[in-house]
Order: sequence, then C-alpha cells, then structure tokens
Amino acid sequence: MNGPADSIHVLQVDDAPVLDGTAEVPDGQESDPLTVTTTDRADSALERLEADAIDGIVTADDLPDRSGCAFVDAVRERDSDIPILLLTDSAAVASDAVSNGATDVFRKDTYAGHSDLLVNRIRLLVEHHQSTQTAVRTRQQLTELAEQSDELLWVFSGDWSEIQFVNSAYETLYGRSAESLQANPAEFMTAIHPDDQDSVIQAMQRASAGESVDLEFRITRSDGEQRWMRAKAKPVVEDGTVTRIVGASRDITERKRRESRLDARRSDASASMTDAIPDIFYVLDEDGDLARWNDTMPAVTGYTDTELASMALAELFVSSDRETVRERTEAAFETGEAYFKADLLTADGSTLPYEFTGGRIEAADGSTRGVAGIGRDISDRDGRQQALERQNERLEEFASVVSHDLRNPLDVARGQLELARAAHDSEHLDGVKRAHDRIGQLIEDLLTLARNGEEALDIEPVPLQTVVEQCWQTVETGDATLELQTSAVVRADPSRLRQLFENLIRNSVEHGCTSGRMESGDSVEHGSTPSPEKQENAGEQRAMPSLSHSQGGAADLTLTVGELDDGFYIADDGVGIPVDEREDVFEGGYSLASGPGFGLRIVDEIADTHGWSVAVTESDAGGACFEITGVAFDAA
Repeated sequence: MNGPADSIHVLQVDDAPVLDGTAEVPDGQESDPLTVTTTDRADSALERLEADAIDGIVTADDLPDRSGCAFVDAVRERDSDIPILLLTDSAAVASDAVSNGATDVFRKDTYAGHSDLLVNRIRLLVEHHQSTQTAVRTRQQLTELAEQSDELLWVFSGDWSEIQFVNSAYETLYGRSAESLQANPAEFMTAIHPDDQDSVIQAMQRASAGESVDLEFRITRSDGEQRWMRAKAKPVVEDGTVTRIVGASRDITERKRRESRLDARRSDASASMTDAIPDIFYVLDEDGDLARWNDTMPAVTGYTDTELASMALAELFVSSDRETVRERTEAAFETGEAYFKADLLTADGSTLPYEFTGGRIEAADGSTRGVAGIGRDISDRDGRQQALERQNERLEEFASVVSHDLRNPLDVARGQLELARAAHDSEHLDGVKRAHDRIGQLIEDLLTLARNGEEALDIEPVPLQTVVEQCWQTVETGDATLELQTSAVVRADPSRLRQLFENLIRNSVEHGCTSGRMESGDSVEHGSTPSPEKQENAGEQRAMPSLSHSQGGAADLTLTVGELDDGFYIADDGVGIPVDEREDVFEGGYSLASGPGFGLRIVDEIADTHGWSVAVTESDAGGACFEITGVAFDAA
C-alpha cells in the first residue's frame, strides 16, 4: 500500500466502498489525511493486514465471504488493539460487534451523503489509539528506566492519600513490599523515625501547598536497621490545584556516618588547636551567651569552666565597659563582625586590658548560629605605646631645641658670609657657603628623623616616574644623568616617598661621583666613621677615588631608577659601597668624614614605616644599588 508518510492508512473492507483512495480532512480541522486501501473480501483484507502497516479498519457487516462480526474476530486474533469501525444498520449486529471486539459501530445510512462524518470518525479512533499506544510505550519505558535506578522514585496524589507509582527500590531501601505500600500509603509514615516524623509531615504539607521540598530524615527498616534518607519532592499543579507530587529518595547513611566521624575529628582537632592559642578563644550562641571557650579563658579570668558556664557575658567585664561589650556583640550579630577594647574583670577583682574581635557564624541556610572571636591581652602594647609616646615627646623637644639653637648661629654665620663676599672676592668663601648649606640640610634631616613617626601614612597610588622627576628638579644634581626604566604605580604616602627618593638621589650624587677630589668640608655617607688606623693614613685615603664632588660636578655619574618583582631600585655607576660595610650604611651617624650620615637612616625609617625593606647591593655598573622591596603595586 502506497501513501504519504504522514497520512493515516485505513483498510476499507466493503463490496460497496464509500471512501475514496485519499480522504481529505474536513475544512477547519488540522490532522493527517486518510490513505484508503479497499478490498471486498475478508480473506484479502486479512492478507493485507499481514503485509501492510494498517492504522485502522472500516468494514461492512455483510461481506461476500463471511460476516462482519466473523471478520472482526479474525482480526482480533492477529491484532488486539487496531481500531475497527463496523458499518451496519442492524442494532443486533451492532451489539454483538462491540462485545466481540469492534472498536465502534457506524450506521450505514448515517454516512450516506456525509462521508466526511465517517472520515472524521475513523480518524478520531486511530488518533486515540495511537496516543494510547504512545502513552503505554512511554509509561513502559519510564517504568523500565525507573527500575534501573538505585534511587526510590515515587508519585503520590496531591493529598498523599494515594500512591500512583513506586519503583522496586522501595523494597531494597525500606525492606518492605511495594504492593503493601500501594495498598496502604500510610505505611510510608510508619517507617519514619519518631523524632523526624513532625519535620516530614510539615514538608508533606508544604508540598501539598505547592512548594518544592528537600529534607533528610531517618527510617527504620523492617529488619530494625536504622538508615538516613534524603527526599526531594516537587508538586505538579494543574489549573491551580496540586494534582500529584513526584519525588525521589536516596540512602545517605554512609554520608551521614562520614560526616559524623569528620565532625568528631574536627571537634577534637578544634579543641586542641584553640587550646593551643595563647589568646582567649570564645563562641557565643544565638542568644549572645558563652557557649564555648578555650583553656586560656579560665586561666586568664581565674574562673573555672563550671563557673563560666553559669555566668552572663557582661560579668566578665568591668561595669564601665559592659554597655560597650553589649553594643559591639549585637553589632557582630547584625553586621557580621565586631571590634572593641574592654577591661576583663578577673575572679580576684583585678583588671586586664583586652582587645576583642568577633565574627558571625552562619548555618548552611544563612541563619545566624552565633559569634566566634579572639580576645588578646594588650597590657604590653599599651605600656609600649605609652613609653613610645614619652620617648617621641622627648625626642621632639630635643630636636626642636637643637634645631633652634643651631639655626640662630647659622643665620648669623650666613649673614656674615654675605658681608664677607661683599668685601672680599675669595674662592674660599664658596667652601664656607657649602658648609652652611650642609649644616642647614643636617638640621632638616634631624627634624625629619625626630618627627617621621608622628603622622599617619596617607596611602594612595603614586607613579614612580612622576615622583622621581619631581625630586630630580628639587635636589642639586649638577651634571648627573637620570635614566627612568619604570612606569610602575605604587601604593605609598606621596610625601614620604618623595623624601625617600630625595635622600637616595642626594646620596648618590654627593657620594657616588668617580671624578675629582675630596674637598675639605664635604660629607660622605658611602663609608664609615674612620677608625684610628684609618685616620693615621688620611693622606692615603685622600688619594683614593673621590666619593664626593665639587659644586657642579658629577658630570660622569648616571642614576637609574627601575622596577623589581616586588619593588623598585635606584642605582648609580659610581664607586659603590664595600661589601663588608653595606649592613651598616643605614645606621644613624654612619659617615667617612664630617657628616652625621642621617640621609640613609631617613630612607630606612620611611621604608620601615611603609612596611618595606631596603638593602644596598652593587649595581650592574659597579656602583651602589638601593633595592626597596615588599612594595604593593597599584592594579589600576
């Protein structure tokens, strides 16, 4: 039989056929057309049924070789499901045909002049049969797939009163028969551990209300073994009503056992680790009460663990700090973190200054379980801070007095020098001016050292190229050359960074020059204070390559500023610094001649204030190279 692949193939058995070879669907209906194959005999029809793919049969009740009912019986012996429409005008025949296997009966006189009714009827029968077959196959495939799953798959009615499907995994996991569950769905609850039944019932109610649920609970198998299950349920809503609930359950007993063992190990390890902390470790529960603490807590406070367990948190602090503790603790629950200082009140009535930090503990669902934190004794820190403040005050007073007492005679000396210049034109006066300038610089260095730690750092992104170029314009560099090999942006205090570069540039220009001679009065910082032995060989020392330059010198000196992996460097091609003296160059007062050597000490102080490290090495050209590391670069 030939016909379109997407048409309905109908076998017509009638010696007076009413359907054409192709019967179109009536106007206004969307469906496949009918392709009709016609024969007038039952035997021929049975042969075609064996040979061709037939979707439906239309047969008369009075065939030449047998009756329509007998033909229906013969078809049913071969195919129990194919739709058969019997055409008859006899009520008796119609009754017998339906009881003997005909799908439907159509009166012959009905389709006379209305073949479209017959076409529509057989089409509906075939489409219903096909959809039923598809549903049966789909259900069979799903059932086979479900039986291959290790998970328990199930479908309950929307009110949980009827179980519509359950796979055989129920018998494996629960140790009970699936038939007994289908016969009595309430059996499901009898297996739930009594302590978990309320949570399971609440989850079922939420599912019936249209909410998907995911929960874990314990069951007791028929053999008495207790297991852990995890169930996920999703409601199916039709026309606003939950008609059924589908879900899957799986055994998580081994996971629970692993978690229990891990929790036990963590608890033991956690206790050991927190007890090893010299600071107080504490945990507050959701009500803000002490729930856990390490061994340091009773050791510091003098209270026993039993006493601590019965005490309110506020009792551990002096009365003047209790409101602060309460406010900061509430802040930890609300914002997730807290910090405060308060005095602990010990069992013997003494007080200890402590610094506390805390962070919120969150459960997997986001709820707050409590607060955990650390308390640290700051007695030594407070003492050191007070001592440092007193020391800084004395140092500031000393620096101010010294600078004041030095500036007054220096100003007088400078004034007298100007008068001398007006009266006499002598080259020796140039050396006097340089000495005056050096004294002024030393006074500024002294104040810088004294006040360097007073002001807080103002950290911001600073381009190295910009700050070096600014320093090059303000420092007397003579004819020295600058090479910039960096475009890095570092995070630093701009003012302090500029001080650092000014001192490094000044140091290299003044003390790294390889030309000229060492003139009287010039200070040097690339060497050490001469020992008596060296002083005896002063003439020999002056014969060495000069470490300084006269005004306007340094013509052959080149300074290079470049990047390191974690910082930057400034290098020169001068005489360098001997290896055995490099560790001492940052000490205050380190100098070969009359200078006090404050410049590199200032560099070291500024680096230390930023948390950096500074070291001196040899440059590629054999001169001095100062490397500053531990520097944070700006990502932007």
